[in-house]
This record gives sequence, C-alpha cells and structure tokens, in this order.
Amino acid sequence: MNDAERLIADYRERLTQATSDLPAGHRAELLSDIDTHLSEAVSQAPDEASVLQMLDDLGTPESIADAAREEAGVLPRGRTDGSLFYDVLSVLVLSLGGFVVPVVGWIAGVIMIWNGPRWTMTDRWAGTLAWPAAIAPPFAFLFATHAIPQFSPAPAWILLTGLFSIVLLVVPMVHLLRVAARRRSPDDRHPVKP
Repeated sequence: MNDAERLIADYRERLTQATSDLPAGHRAELLSDIDTHLSEAVSQAPDEASVLQMLDDLGTPESIADAAREEAGVLPRGRTDGSLFYDVLSVLVLSLGGFVVPVVGWIAGVIMIWNGPRWTMTDRWAGTLAWPAAIAPPFAFLFATHAIPQFSPAPAWILLTGLFSIVLLVVPMVHLLRVAARRRSPDDRHPVKP
C-alpha cells in the first residue's frame, strides 16, 4: 500500500467512525458517495500531494459527519453527555425562573435550554414558548377585569384558567425532562460509584 492509498484508507476509517451514530441507510448512502468520490479522485491524481489536496478540499470526516447529522436530524455527537443536574436545573429555571425574577428568570431558562445537550430544535421551542403561553390566560383575565368595567368572571372560570395555565407550563416541562432522560447516555444514567 503506497502513501496515497494509506491516506485514503485512514480517511475512510475516520469517516466510518465519525458517522457511526447516523441512521443506517443515511450512513450507507453517505459512505458510498464518499467512496465513489475518493475512487474517482485517486484515479485522476494518484500521487500523495494530490490526494492530500483532494482530502483537504473534501473536508474532515468529522465535519462531513456533522453536516450529515444535521441533515438527518440527529443530535450532534458529544451532545448526549451532560449531567442530570443540568437537565433538571434548566427545566426548573425555565419553568419557575420567570416567577422568581420576572422575565429575566425565564430568559435565563431559555438560554439554558437552548444550550442544553439533549434537546432538539422542536423541544427548545416548546420549552421557550411554555412560560409565555402559561401566563397569557391569567394576564388576559387581569386585563379584561380592568379594561372592561362590567366584566366579572365567575370563580369557576378563574379556577379553570389557573388550571389551564398550570397544564400549559407543566406538560412541556415534563416533556423536556423525559426527552433528556431518554437521550442521556447509559453512563450518565448509572454513574459508577468510586
């Protein structure tokens, strides 16, 4: 095996390892496409310098794998690590922070969720919008009682609005915690005791 072939073999091995978490069909298609490209490129310029340039132009196996993950909707490699403490704290700050320190607490929770290691874009948006959605009904009632003098809601409606607000807040938070628990690595779920 000459130096150019060795470089190609090393690149293929790195790409195979870097894409190990992709869905099987997506991974097979990607590896096949890259193998075809590498074979064509090597047949046109088989010397080591040309192969190095071609691999440099192609990009690192890790960058190719990252792009493929994004296209496939797979969480990036290394984003499954993190602690249970961070997950729970993020959800608590997101759900309760806005009540403790109005708006600023909610913003802190949003930042934590968006930087969290396990949530997808959809999960992040659900968490972001949960607190505003939960406080909207009580504020609508408050606004209506002050803006419309004859508006006087029955106590049952006030109770139902409060319960609805709690559901709007709790359901997305439970979802975020469940998603995080499913995506936590086995090592995080069962830490080894010293």
